[in-house]
Amino acid sequence: MNIPLWKQRNFMLLWSGQLISWMGTEVSGIALPLVVLALTGSSVQAGGVAAIRGFVYIFWAIPAGVLIDRWNRKIVMILANLGSGLAMGSIALALACHTLSVTQLYVASAIEGSFFVFANLGRIAAFPRVVSKEQFPVAVAQSGTASNIALLVGPPCGGWLYQATGGALAFFVDALSYGINVFSLFFITTSLDPETPPDRTAIHHEIKEAFVWLWHQPLLRFLTILTAGRTLLSAGLYLLIIILAKEHHTPSSLTGLLFAIGAGGGIVGSLAAAKIHSHVSLKKSLLMVLLLSFLTFSFYLFALNYVLLAGITMLFYAIDPLYDVTTSSYSAKVIPDRIRGRILSFMRMVVLGAYSFGFFLTGNLLQYLGSRWTIAIYSLLLLLLFLATAKNKHLALTKDVIPSTGDSKRITVPASEDR
Repeated sequence: MNIPLWKQRNFMLLWSGQLISWMGTEVSGIALPLVVLALTGSSVQAGGVAAIRGFVYIFWAIPAGVLIDRWNRKIVMILANLGSGLAMGSIALALACHTLSVTQLYVASAIEGSFFVFANLGRIAAFPRVVSKEQFPVAVAQSGTASNIALLVGPPCGGWLYQATGGALAFFVDALSYGINVFSLFFITTSLDPETPPDRTAIHHEIKEAFVWLWHQPLLRFLTILTAGRTLLSAGLYLLIIILAKEHHTPSSLTGLLFAIGAGGGIVGSLAAAKIHSHVSLKKSLLMVLLLSFLTFSFYLFALNYVLLAGITMLFYAIDPLYDVTTSSYSAKVIPDRIRGRILSFMRMVVLGAYSFGFFLTGNLLQYLGSRWTIAIYSLLLLLLFLATAKNKHLALTKDVIPSTGDSKRITVPASEDR
């Protein structure tokens, strides 16, 4: 019988440390566009500063993936979180001294984003090492709950701190949260490294090995592209909601509350996601999520007041956890642990590239076309993703699973065994 996750020390240390870090990120996340808008008055600049994190991820992703499979993942995460904390602390100090410039925001965001690449890949690669395969879907759902708890607490706190201090304390809280995450990582006792360490060969050979393996996984490649498409929208959703709230003359403190309401929906969705995942096939789960996402997001066209905006945001956030549980569980099942860092680096490079471009695209769409056209364009994107999923020949009621040795031969497993 599996021990409940909340009684598993190493999982709770990894989970709670990330929860605190995510809270800090959400606190500064709402303050960042508000600070840029106050400095420049430009949504393009606000999107550009947020997008820099994705740009540096593209640069670092592949070498970071190789190194994550070679180095001690725990030490990598500790050092990376310390680096990100220092970058956020520099923004807090500059705001307190009234010397902050847009250039510094770009530089600090690039530095923070570079360290984030290593911390993020390390955490995702290490996650299957602290939970059993049977409990992985539940663990992903609980990770989603943590993300939404952070969203519940962070934005209202960040909005209030921005109004009270001009943002300095918001970025200090983010820097402090990275330090707390480092503290929790110190006490994890299980090894987070691959069960079978990879053979040390030239880096370009290791990159080629991972690329060839991923190239022979058409369903995993499709899920990566699908996730990138959703990320394109979700990255800019933050900025879109802020702009919609400003169009309705919403105070900054209530703007933060919008994300808290959305997080409430996300928590409910996370609690239900693991149970739904165990009863629904991969294809049906994806189609359900994509159709509901399209319909819900389209309702932003009719968000004529604060109450409607809050309700639509809550519904949209409630849908996401099922998508995360479905795709993460499949990825964890098929990717061999010895090359997990490298495979994830390829996948995350695509997704974070979309994240970066999403901020840039949303900023420009809002600046030159306005909020209604932005909503219409992203609604069309969600519809196209739904249609592509419905027609994908690799999504069937049974799943193809790769043996843990990394052999490219496939074996078919009944859907019921995957639950």
